[in-house]
Amino acid sequence: MDAETSSDSVQITAQCLCRAHTFSAAVPRASLPLSASCCHCDSCRHVTGALYSSDAPWPSTDTAALRALQRYDLFPRSGVAVLFCVTCGSPMFFEETRAAAKVDKAGGDAGPTYGVFTGVLEGRGGEEEEKEQRAAGDFPLLVRFKDHIFVGDTRDGGAACWLRRMNGIAVAAQGNITQRWLGRRGEKSGEVAGMDYWPPLKELPVPASDEDGVPEDDGDVPIRCHCGGLNLVWRAGRARREVERSGARPAQLPWFVDPATYKSLGSLDGCNSCRRASGADVFNWTFALVEHIDFASGGSSRFPEDSIALKAAAGAAAGASLGDAGLGTLAFYASSPDVQRYFCSRCSATVFYAVDERPEMLDVAVGILRAPDGARAENAVSWALGGDIGWRNDMLDGNWREELVKAVEDDAEEWRVARGYPKNWRRAEKEAAENYSRD
Repeated sequence: MDAETSSDSVQITAQCLCRAHTFSAAVPRASLPLSASCCHCDSCRHVTGALYSSDAPWPSTDTAALRALQRYDLFPRSGVAVLFCVTCGSPMFFEETRAAAKVDKAGGDAGPTYGVFTGVLEGRGGEEEEKEQRAAGDFPLLVRFKDHIFVGDTRDGGAACWLRRMNGIAVAAQGNITQRWLGRRGEKSGEVAGMDYWPPLKELPVPASDEDGVPEDDGDVPIRCHCGGLNLVWRAGRARREVERSGARPAQLPWFVDPATYKSLGSLDGCNSCRRASGADVFNWTFALVEHIDFASGGSSRFPEDSIALKAAAGAAAGASLGDAGLGTLAFYASSPDVQRYFCSRCSATVFYAVDERPEMLDVAVGILRAPDGARAENAVSWALGGDIGWRNDMLDGNWREELVKAVEDDAEEWRVARGYPKNWRRAEKEAAENYSRD
């Protein structure tokens, strides 16, 4: 009986967004769930575009096929690289060659080790077959998240505040909270106790508000991937001031602009395409008008006027040579005929999401923002916390991430209340409409 059909093993699959690369491994049922760790360090955020990375040991010794992936040396001195799809940008594996300096028990080279990004993991046979297997009770929990590391790099806690119970609310109620470390695991930097927040709420700054007379570049947020091949700036402060001075009524504002603070919406996204593109199970976007994105270097060169012009400048087809040197290493994959998912062709970072029918705006990956106030960029972003996360159904219907999405939604609501934030305006409008329809 082969591994795929054996009742004692389960075959798991890692697949990139464009499906050009698919890797499988047979895992004994007794070895599941895989033990994953989430890293919130600056480098992991800037190399993925997500607010964290998460990976688990890849349970296969047959790794020769991984050489077909593009390699980016994330930590050259430590021998850590990211292996990603050059076509769609999906980061798929961490490769650690630090093990090359080690010697196995037989005296030979131990060789590199690999960690698979949990966002590209499916069950046996892929997504649809996994749903059938779980519905029949034939597929065990695939991943258990053991901890968060380098939370201290975020300065404001980043996404860790809504990822405290990643293994599910019921599991957490039994005392199994996903551990959080400010630095490396077990370091003197310390562990965040239980369900506590870090930083403590009283130490978090009150998000800034704009005043008349501030410099034009006040509130700028750098947009820069890990390798620096993409170096842009989001004129977030200018965008808020323009809206405020316009006197526009709430109904006249772009749908993603908070009518109270004039900040841009920050979202929690569970869609399958976003997790495969970034390697993170829950992704975070904010939104900007294209006119508020600029080249950081300044000068006479201007960023494309809309997403249609951006697509033309970046190359008419995925993988084409970049047509505008000012865009650096920016490339895109057309996940649908009218959709472009932009990423760094050198380091894999997710950058933008664009749709032809809304050429005036871009979704911006929060993980590549270099906001001085912290990873969540709260001076520029109004977070939609609590309620349903975007595309939550992709994480339900028998998916092994089902308990994760419910826990994230609960944690996000608890964080919102503890932080003293009102309900996000879009959630409030939706709930008001639902209540009205019941009357």
